[in-house]
Amino acid sequence: MLPLLRWGLPDRTRDELLFAGGSTWPAERYQTAQALEQRGSRAGGADTDLNPLAAPDQLIDLTSDEAGRAEILRRFRLFSRQPDEMITFMALQRMSPRQFDFDPKLYQYGGAYIYVVGALLAAGKACGLLTVTSDAGVYLTQPELFGRFYLAARGLSLAAGALTLVGVARLAARVGGRRGGWVAALLAACSPVFVTACLEAKPHLISTAALVWAALAALRFDASPARRTAIVLGALCGAAFGLVLTGLCAIALLPCLALRVPRAADSRFRSLALAVGCAAAVYAVTNPYVILHLLTGHASFSSNLANSTAMYTVGRFAEGASRVARLLVESVGLGTLLLGLCGSLAIVARWPRRTLLVAAPAVFMLLVATAIGAGKPAEFARFLLLPSLLAAGAAGAWLARLAVPYRRTAAILFLAALAVSRTWSYVHAFATDALGIDESRRVAALALRGALVDNEPLALTQVPAPYATPPIDFDRRQVLLLPRQPGPELPVARLPRLLVCTADNEQSTASAWWRRHYELRRAIPPHGRATSPISWANKPVFIFERR
Repeated sequence: MLPLLRWGLPDRTRDELLFAGGSTWPAERYQTAQALEQRGSRAGGADTDLNPLAAPDQLIDLTSDEAGRAEILRRFRLFSRQPDEMITFMALQRMSPRQFDFDPKLYQYGGAYIYVVGALLAAGKACGLLTVTSDAGVYLTQPELFGRFYLAARGLSLAAGALTLVGVARLAARVGGRRGGWVAALLAACSPVFVTACLEAKPHLISTAALVWAALAALRFDASPARRTAIVLGALCGAAFGLVLTGLCAIALLPCLALRVPRAADSRFRSLALAVGCAAAVYAVTNPYVILHLLTGHASFSSNLANSTAMYTVGRFAEGASRVARLLVESVGLGTLLLGLCGSLAIVARWPRRTLLVAAPAVFMLLVATAIGAGKPAEFARFLLLPSLLAAGAAGAWLARLAVPYRRTAAILFLAALAVSRTWSYVHAFATDALGIDESRRVAALALRGALVDNEPLALTQVPAPYATPPIDFDRRQVLLLPRQPGPELPVARLPRLLVCTADNEQSTASAWWRRHYELRRAIPPHGRATSPISWANKPVFIFERR
């Protein structure tokens, strides 16, 4: 998967499209100093919008002045085609190590991830592999230098993927032997959600690796509650939560282990208390500003918390359960999921307590995902990494045991599970995006360049960025952003002839108000082509025309 790490990185290959074949902008024209000064002086979280839209129910001219064009082009020079990757570097940029200020002002991604990425960048600079400078103009004129930051962080995810596979294999081997471990690792490696997570600079897979190894430590603790095992268990649980908020599901291991603690205090109870203390210590050490801001109510903490909670609302549980079920099928494949369910039932019948102990964090995560999953897009599957990988582990263990009396049947089921999983679609999407020749946004940009006449405006439904918009000539063309809901005085007559948007599929925009004014002219990739909705690689782009 190493060659695929280069997908969607900022570089200069899009300059011909961004600047219409003309000369690129000099560093000073991007107005970076003003933007950094404005961002640095804000008390809000690192992931909050620098310039929120003033009139959300009206057409907004995003390129009406030089500042607006500069803001768009800064995104295309620095952001990748994964919308969440940049916030880690924004958090690092907000720190001031010389003033001993290491507050990331970003708290849904934990300090255990942000600080490790920062250390990786520092190590890369020391080894001469990365260019780390406070002069942002260097990256704006040579965006491939900033692209190496993403490579370093994605390499961390890829390494965590390897550790995760080893952990899944060891869990499955406890039931299905070495063969079961190999089968489980292969099924896990071929699951689309795992492929996607390995190639994104995000902490979810690293946290999942900690959770898988915490499950192994919990099994050892259950068998023999030694202090050393308790320390390892607590450190892994604390690290999982310290990496990303979803790692909180590790807490489900501790009550399951406490069920066997007798009422009288003994060495087992003391070891469990030691594990809890270690988990709390690891989280506090890696996220000291969360603890501090909880006590003081700092503005950046409140801003980041409000921004995160605004994306998730609890309710509509039936719809959430349906969405989670569909995303599980997409995440790991229907065959592997069904085999995992069969394997889980067989394993829990034989070893009920140990199976429930291992599965507790995944069940916790499924319940949370069900509560907040209604209406979520496909990339919400990142919350289902642990359940998906444990399903692959149970499937591998069960197939290995089934192969003892029914080798041919087990082989057929194994091959069928691989065949119906959509692994190839995801690998193909990342490979297409990494090559950059037939990547959907580039193809859409070329199509728009041929369809738009000089000085003709273009309509967008998303704020322009490399993950949402084709690279068009923003420095010369008027770009109008359509509101999510139109106001009563919206000038419909001013709607541009062409509109472009990026979405999982055409149905994603079926209920949008503007669909009654526009009809689809082109889908890229064409309808019927395999897509990879969990990932942002080669994301479908749709071009609409006024009716």
